[in-house]
Order: sequence, then structure tokens, then C-alpha cells
Amino acid sequence: MLLNFFVLVCSGQNSEKVIIHTENCNELIAGIDNYISIMAMQDTSLSEEQISAYLITPNRYLHEIKPIKLQVEKKYGKYFIHPDSVGVVEFHIKLNNDIEIENIKVKPLEAVCRLSRYKANSESKIPKGEFKAQMGIVAYVECCGFDARCKMISFEVIRIPTNEISSRAINNGGEFEETTLKLIHQAETGDLYVFRNIYYQCPSTEKQRSEDMIIEIQ
Repeated sequence: MLLNFFVLVCSGQNSEKVIIHTENCNELIAGIDNYISIMAMQDTSLSEEQISAYLITPNRYLHEIKPIKLQVEKKYGKYFIHPDSVGVVEFHIKLNNDIEIENIKVKPLEAVCRLSRYKANSESKIPKGEFKAQMGIVAYVECCGFDARCKMISFEVIRIPTNEISSRAINNGGEFEETTLKLIHQAETGDLYVFRNIYYQCPSTEKQRSEDMIIEIQ
């Protein structure tokens, strides 16, 4: 439903007289201040009175609920907007006697889940002692020009030893619980540890799933 929503709302409504640029691949990110630049076909610079913005969330679109009007604020000579949910922001730009419409997608703030300095698709092996010293998984925000962490919800860890039957544990939160720690402390050289079903939640977003991590013990 979400994909269909973006296709329906974003298709065929962008203006040929207005260009809006963001710092994140021409998308906005929910829950943070987003810098935007707006260029329009007029002889003078746009004034704040000419700009309006409305957040259309999938739920509001589905139930035909009125969009949320957002504040477009000017700080340090730049325009900023702060959508608090995923969806689409519909910008209305007044040019002469017309209203030009430009739609920009709002995506969730995303994080990269790490075990110490290791993350998904890492080819490095972890020394046994270093691995046993770890206390949990952390979800780091690696975009948008600031350092932040998101809330870890849960994950599953599977130990695959070289000559034994695999074992697993379900962990709530990012810090290793007692059952998970017992599994971690059994690590021996050559073991594989799979961290999967890793879920986290950033501000103003629903829970998201991170890529699985496969760790080889050295």
C-alpha cells in the first residue's frame, strides 16, 4: 500500500516552474530539520509568504483526511522544514496568480546496526577475545550531519560451531541478555555467528529491520 501511495501522490503533479532541492537525494527525512532550496521562475527571490507546505501521510490519504500544514522556517538564510512522519510533502508556491505544486517524498530516518566496529557485509574476522567482550548491538545514524543512535528493539543470534549442533537465542533490546551472553561466551575459533531479524526504531518512524550480520570468529 505504501508504494502505491507514493506512486499515486507523486505522479504527474510536479511543476515546471519550480525546482525544490534537498540535501538527501531530493527526499526529506522524517523527524529532523531538512534544509531545502527553492528556485522559481520569477525575477525576484521567493518570499516566505509565497511558500506553503502540507504533509500527506499514507493513513490520511487512504481515509481522505485533510493534510497537515507544516511550517517552512527560514534560518541562517536557508529554508528548513520538519516533517514528523513518512509520506509526501506537497509544496504550494504562489507565482503571480497561480499555485505551482511540487511533491517531495518523506522517508524514515535510517540507522546502521553494528557490533562494535563490525556491521553487515563486513569481511573482517573478529578475534575470539574481542567478540566475547562485546555487550550488544547499537543502531547508529550515519547520515544527515549529526551523531545519533536509534532504539534497538530486538534481534536473534545463531551460533554455528564447526563440529556441533547450532544454537540460538532471542534478545530484547540492544544490550546482550543473559541467554545471549552465554551463547557469545561459547565462541571458539572457526565458529559463525548470525545476527538476524534485527529491529530498531528511530524517532518519528515505525520499527525498521536492519541487514543480517554474519560474524566469523578468529
